[in-house]
Amino acid sequence: MSFIRIYFLSMLLGLGLWSLVVWGQVGNPTKGSQWIAEAYKHKEKYAKSIETPKIVIVAGSNGLFGIDSGMLGKAFNMPVVNMCVNAGIDLPPILEHGKRVIKEGDTVLLPLEYPLYSYNGEPIVQMIDYLYAREPRMLDTISYQEQFWILWHLSIKRLYAGYMDGKDTPISKGVYGVHNIDFRGDQLLIDSRLQQDAMRRELANQKPETYGIGYKKDALGWEYLEQFVQWCRARDVQVVFMPSTLMDDPFYHNDPKEKSYYKSIANRVREQGWIYVGDPYSYMYAPSLYFNTNFHLNSQGRKIRTQQMIEELGKKSNILK
Repeated sequence: MSFIRIYFLSMLLGLGLWSLVVWGQVGNPTKGSQWIAEAYKHKEKYAKSIETPKIVIVAGSNGLFGIDSGMLGKAFNMPVVNMCVNAGIDLPPILEHGKRVIKEGDTVLLPLEYPLYSYNGEPIVQMIDYLYAREPRMLDTISYQEQFWILWHLSIKRLYAGYMDGKDTPISKGVYGVHNIDFRGDQLLIDSRLQQDAMRRELANQKPETYGIGYKKDALGWEYLEQFVQWCRARDVQVVFMPSTLMDDPFYHNDPKEKSYYKSIANRVREQGWIYVGDPYSYMYAPSLYFNTNFHLNSQGRKIRTQQMIEELGKKSNILK
């Protein structure tokens, strides 16, 4: 047998064994994915109990911490479900979770975090962990190329966790978990008085993000958004894009690439014929209004942001009548 034949047979055997090892832990719970899965389950239960048209907020944790669903619902006399959990699982799973609770006649608000617009098919750690541990069925909703990248980026550490983390145990402490989420899906206990010193240090040391560098107008994320909007329109569901919140920094106003990026988001959405309400810069607030990250508002910041959303949505006569 020639060396080349032996080489390729060895490669195929190795790939087959690796695939068996990977798929042997699919569906096994991991500690890192637990709070996200439980948060979605908690929110979905409330959403599915609502029989009338509702507002569904779909995004990552900027919406979890930064929107007061009670205020929003009272302003527009509609029930509100905050389906925002964690941007780390990336755009495709976030939109899929939204689809699970959206019904005919609903209104969807999309205050997506800025990295989600740049989704290019290459997964990050949290997305890999979450899909393998909690939502393997969602792998069928993404392309074969994306599935390959997920397999390719799976680390030995994550594989080990899939076999060794064991069963879920109740989460009752810490910032993240169902114990800190109300029935509508909003984060609890984010008053500035509850800030720990470590949180203040993290905010003080926070460097500005550089989302404008490397941003591509034709990123794969836009295809997912196109599919999502069309899916909603087929069900008489109105979709409204809005800015994410982000802790303000002079860099975003002065750097040419960043300035161009934040100005382009709304234009890119509108070019697609979609609705975009608000200006990204007007949702960038002072550090004193953030709780523990540059995306997570405290209770005071959340009220300011929600009131701003209410006022801007109210100006559009065809939205949330």
